Amino acid sequence: MIVITLILTVLGTLVLAFITFKYYWGERGAPPPTREERRRRREEELRLRAKQIEHSRTHRWEKRSSDFFDNRKNDSDE
Repeated sequence: MIVITLILTVLGTLVLAFITFKYYWGERGAPPPTREERRRRREEELRLRAKQIEHSRTHRWEKRSSDFFDNRKNDSDE
């Protein structure tokens, strides 16, 4: 009984130490990005935003009918 308790205590301590190590010194604990990395991320974000704005300009959304049961989009040809 004492041996099992000691083994489980050591195992729990090792798991706790491992989780603590991964939490504090894992990916979260990485050093802050360099100036070049920040600039690259910012340019990528601006490029994606411009692409999204362009897509919204070329693909306008269409209003739906005010009738609750009519689920079709309005066509300007009709």
